[in-house]
Amino acid sequence: MAVHGAKTWVEVSRSAMAQNIAALRTFLKPESVFCAVVKANAYGCGVREASGIASDCTVDTFAVDSIDEAVVLREILPHATIFILGYTVPERLCDVVSIDAIQTVYDTETILEITKHAHRFNRPARVSLKVETGLHRQGATARGLTAMLDAIRAAGQSVVVEGVGSHFASAEEPTDPMNTFQLEHFAHAIHTVRAAGHTPRYEHIACSAAGIAHSAAQGTMTRFGIALYGLWSSKNLKRHVMLGRQNIELHPVLSWKTRIAQIKDIPAGAAIGYGGTHVTNRPIRIAVLPVGYYDGYDRGLSGKGEVLIRGKKCAVLGRVCMNMIMVDVSGVPALSVNDCATLIGKDGMHTVTADDIATILGTINYEVVSRINPLLPRVIC
Repeated sequence: MAVHGAKTWVEVSRSAMAQNIAALRTFLKPESVFCAVVKANAYGCGVREASGIASDCTVDTFAVDSIDEAVVLREILPHATIFILGYTVPERLCDVVSIDAIQTVYDTETILEITKHAHRFNRPARVSLKVETGLHRQGATARGLTAMLDAIRAAGQSVVVEGVGSHFASAEEPTDPMNTFQLEHFAHAIHTVRAAGHTPRYEHIACSAAGIAHSAAQGTMTRFGIALYGLWSSKNLKRHVMLGRQNIELHPVLSWKTRIAQIKDIPAGAAIGYGGTHVTNRPIRIAVLPVGYYDGYDRGLSGKGEVLIRGKKCAVLGRVCMNMIMVDVSGVPALSVNDCATLIGKDGMHTVTADDIATILGTINYEVVSRINPLLPRVIC
């Protein structure tokens, strides 16, 4: 059903997310906290909508990428535990302390700066130490970790080590020996932190894939991102889990829809869209849909994508425009302007998934959903 006042919108299924949370909890050890990752606008689902549903399912620990996301989340959930996984510029560390979020740190400069704001607010700054274990992205080396611990010792009670974290490089490939290598290095880092006199509540390296496939990686917190939204991080992971006879079904949470803006008959030999890349070989009927690459419908779907209208597959014709696409509706009877078209989701017997689109684009489902324009309305259904 079309959303009042919207030409394009995202639907977020409350029941699907609740089922995913329940299913993922069956994989968790009792001591591992369920952390809902709602960064990147909750993987396209909307941070307000997704975090509200998760909170209703008694999730009280969340992870975001930025201070701006953390501020929004704090407004929604005043008492939640919030991890900021990404980089916060020095001038915004004051906001981190003021909303009582846990900042990921991996250098002494951040420790020194956040200590100043702890003094200013007369409140301990809460941090999670990010350690390098093999991904070679964000994280402190063994020497860097020692330097951070020295800086924290000098800060006294102004800085509290709430967590120690890292990230796998190949968790989506469950049998990759890199996973064991990283776990060993992570265990050594935790030992170093504890030897320095800290007892971090949250020891976390497991993402969705590791949380599902490797119970040994769960630590005392597991960060569920893509799986929370009903998507598998890789086909190999899904195959590995099913072969292990682990009974888990993930339900896609996100559907993406738009309306028909215009219907028109096109003669044979007509060129459709920019550059005339599609030329009709027969008379056809097309529908113009008010969605394009600005909205997140990738230009790479030009002449390749399919949408669903009244349960029928309709091919995208010509190039995807900034705010419009044209689709072939010749085989769809009784069509009207303002009828719904499904870009991602199910209609009748057919489904278009984020994985389907990712395959066409040569990318991953993460990118497909996270790049849906955050300005589009999100509606819980």
